[in-house]
Amino acid sequence: MASAHRRDKSSVQRRLSGRYCDAGDEHALQDDVRGAIASYQRAIELDSDSDRAQIGLGDAHLLADRDDRALASYRKAIAKNPRSADARFCIADVLARSGRLREAIYEMEEAVDLAPDSAYYLYRLADLYLRTGDAGMAEEALLCAISIDPDEGLYRYKLGELHVLAGDWRPAAEAYIAATQCAPLDDFYHIRLVSALMRLDRRASAVKVLRRTCRIAPDNRAYRYLLGELLMLMGELEAGSMELRRAGRLDHYDQDYVRRVKRRSGQLREGEKLVLISAIETYA
Repeated sequence: MASAHRRDKSSVQRRLSGRYCDAGDEHALQDDVRGAIASYQRAIELDSDSDRAQIGLGDAHLLADRDDRALASYRKAIAKNPRSADARFCIADVLARSGRLREAIYEMEEAVDLAPDSAYYLYRLADLYLRTGDAGMAEEALLCAISIDPDEGLYRYKLGELHVLAGDWRPAAEAYIAATQCAPLDDFYHIRLVSALMRLDRRASAVKVLRRTCRIAPDNRAYRYLLGELLMLMGELEAGSMELRRAGRLDHYDQDYVRRVKRRSGQLREGEKLVLISAIETYA
C-alpha cells in the first residue's frame, strides 16, 4: 500500500511539473524571462528527472544571454536522459554561439544519431561543417536533410549557397529553382536564382524570374529597378524605362540591396562604385 501511495504521489508531481513547464513555455513566448525561469525551477523541484524542465530552463537562461547557465541546464538534462536529442542540439547551439565549433559538431552529430529523421538537425549540422571548411560533409548532410524533407525550400537554398561558394553556378541555379518550387512566394529565393542565371548568361530566364519576383513583392523598389536595368541591358529600352520609372528614386537600403545582388551576379566587382541608371534620362 505504501509503495502504491508513493507511485500515486510521484504521478501527481510529474503532472504538476508538466503544468509548470507549460507555464514556463508561455512566459518565454511573452519574453517574460523571470517568470519562465521561476516556472521551470518549480517544475524541476517537483520532478528532478524532467529533462523537459531542464531544457526549458536552459532556453530561458539563453533568452537572458546567460550562456554558461544555459549550457549547465542542458548538460543536466543529458545527465537525466542521455538519449535526449533536443538537449544535445541545444548544447551544440550554445557551443556554436561561443565559437567552439568542433565541440558543437560532436554534439550535433550525437543529436542526429539520436534523431536520424530530423531534417532540421541535419541542416544545422551542415552549417557547422561549412563553418569549419568541410564543404563535402556539409553537402552530404544537406542532401540527407533534403531526402527526409524534400518540400522544405530552406535546405534547397542552402545547397545552392554551397555550390556558389565552389563557383558551380549551374547546380546552384538548379538548387535555387527547387527552392522556389518549394516556396513559390518567397522572393528571397527568387532573387538568388536571378543572380545564378545572370552568372550563366541566361538573361531571358532571369527577366522571367525577376518579373515573378516583382509580382510577389510589388512594393520592393530594388527588384523593380533590377528588372528595369536588365531589360535595358537586353535592348528593351521602353520596357526597361517603364520599370525604372516605377521603381522611382532608390533609398540607401534599396541601393545596398541592388549592390549586393549585382556583386553576386558578377555585374559589380568588390569595391566598385554602384552607378544607378536614371529613369528620366533613359526615357528621354
